[in-house]
Amino acid sequence: MTALEIKDLNKTFGEREVLRGVNLRVEGGEILTLIGASGGGKTTLLRCLNFLEIPDSGEIRIYDTPVFSRRAGERAMCDAAAQRRVGLVFQEFQLFPQYSVLDNLTLAPKLTQRRSTKNLKERKRLFEATDARARELLAAMGLAGREGAYPYELSGGQRQRVAIARALMPDPEILCFDEPTSALDPELTGEVLRVIRSLRSPTRAMIVVTHELSFARAVSDRVVFMAEGKIEEEGTPGEVFDTPKSDKTRAFLSSGIADL
Repeated sequence: MTALEIKDLNKTFGEREVLRGVNLRVEGGEILTLIGASGGGKTTLLRCLNFLEIPDSGEIRIYDTPVFSRRAGERAMCDAAAQRRVGLVFQEFQLFPQYSVLDNLTLAPKLTQRRSTKNLKERKRLFEATDARARELLAAMGLAGREGAYPYELSGGQRQRVAIARALMPDPEILCFDEPTSALDPELTGEVLRVIRSLRSPTRAMIVVTHELSFARAVSDRVVFMAEGKIEEEGTPGEVFDTPKSDKTRAFLSSGIADL
């Protein structure tokens, strides 16, 4: 079943067109990787899915439910609740250094729960359930016992796993990774690859932005090459990396062929 459908998505910053009519479908259980040169629109696309950026026009549907719709020049229909349906693991982790590992996972949901109820007994119950989920996710990430640690006390791979656990807190149906291996050495890159594979679920789609082509080949069910804000080519890793059809794809791959 189609988990995510994007139709004719457009986004500009000033006079620069960053996304130009992007159309994309991602199936439930699929791991899709976005590759392409810097400035091609990959990260902006992820931020639009999470509503950290609002598209100028287009449509986004999650499991056939419209969560964003806007025609050029018209007011946007934006489902704010959909933000919890799309998790984003930021480049460079973006953990709060002043908070413990556990607090990094529970801060946002507890703020929402604090606003949603004034009943102290109910709030306490919600907080306890949130702590329990956070501990469960940390254990699944191999971080049991590190709940009280601070980000500076963790290795790069551990910080990445904390960031992934934080993105999983609302149990998103779409999980996005923005350059998940950019700050890691090759050994830790393999660790992140194993974690992403372990998160595969028939009811969750994953989208990975990466410049590391060997990582893209290893993790992906399907690869999408973006150039100048548009989808230039898509296919299986073998199709895109071994027999690319687009001249732009071939030029990009030849510039980074050593990474394959």
